[in-house]
Amino acid sequence: MNLSINHFFREGIKWKVVFLISVIFTVFFVTFFPLPIQKILYDVSFTLIFLLGYLNSERKHPAFIPLALSAVVLIWISAYFKLLTLFYFSSSLNIFFFAIVVKSLITNLANSKTITPLIILDSIIAYLLIGLIFSMIVALLDRHDPTAFNFPAADGKSVILHLDDFIYFTFVTLSTTGYGDITPLKPYARSLCILIAITGQMYIGIIIAMLVGKYAASRRDERNEE
Repeated sequence: MNLSINHFFREGIKWKVVFLISVIFTVFFVTFFPLPIQKILYDVSFTLIFLLGYLNSERKHPAFIPLALSAVVLIWISAYFKLLTLFYFSSSLNIFFFAIVVKSLITNLANSKTITPLIILDSIIAYLLIGLIFSMIVALLDRHDPTAFNFPAADGKSVILHLDDFIYFTFVTLSTTGYGDITPLKPYARSLCILIAITGQMYIGIIIAMLVGKYAASRRDERNEE
């Protein structure tokens, strides 16, 4: 497995690194800012993720560009007008777009015959995006039924300002850590948590097995060529 500096910065890898940094910033660092600034940062971060998701994915489908642009526009319209219908529609479109990007990243990983820095970055980005997808689903469910989970009291804040709570809860569940400070209360919320936990474990198990298998196969091919 060649991990030289020249190979790492070949064409395309820079955008992949920027993509990963954007997702990491959204998941881990936005919460360091005050709540009013968090709202703007989440909107900006999601916009960057959409654009970078387009740049780093298979873009053969003709609907990909309109879908990405629509998702970006709806984010800002929903943030400005704060209408419940727009929130549902925007969140649903965001989830759909993220799912397409995750599918593209996993497809690239599955079709690769060797392990490269791009493939490793794809696997990390896909995992974090899966967490963001479930975060938005939890946000939708909480907005539809505030009694589905025992999240902290809203205190009059809008749902976008609680995205850090949804991200925290989702990744704690996705990793099966389960601190228990936030728990599902309704049956359908519990079913969603089961799905999140199983998805996290299956992703790690399958992707690691796939990466190890490809690495072992590439090493075997190298030895055969010698």
